[in-house]
Amino acid sequence: MYVNEAVEVTEFEPEAFMVNDDLTRRSDIFKALSDPNRLKLVYLLMDGEKCVSELLPYFEILQPTVSVHLLLLQDIGLLNVRKDGRKRYYSLADEKILVLIDSFCERIWNIKLD
Repeated sequence: MYVNEAVEVTEFEPEAFMVNDDLTRRSDIFKALSDPNRLKLVYLLMDGEKCVSELLPYFEILQPTVSVHLLLLQDIGLLNVRKDGRKRYYSLADEKILVLIDSFCERIWNIKLD
């Protein structure tokens, strides 16, 4: 998928997870990325910003549905949006998102194989 880079892992602090707002925010991110179409959108944006019409050919869903998925990803902070006339151009808020997703998945897969 994406070029894997070393990712710094911080020490687990249980008290940091006791705040429901933090748990909800984390859960919202995982929910957003659990949909294959939304995850696909994130990967399609790895090489730069695109508008919905550039993304649509990669899906078998309607344009309004793609737009809703993009809005959800924007709302949780994974995407930036830039308006240009009537078009909206979407880009990753941080390109390291893909590195983190890939590192997380590879780590889980490796644990599962052990």
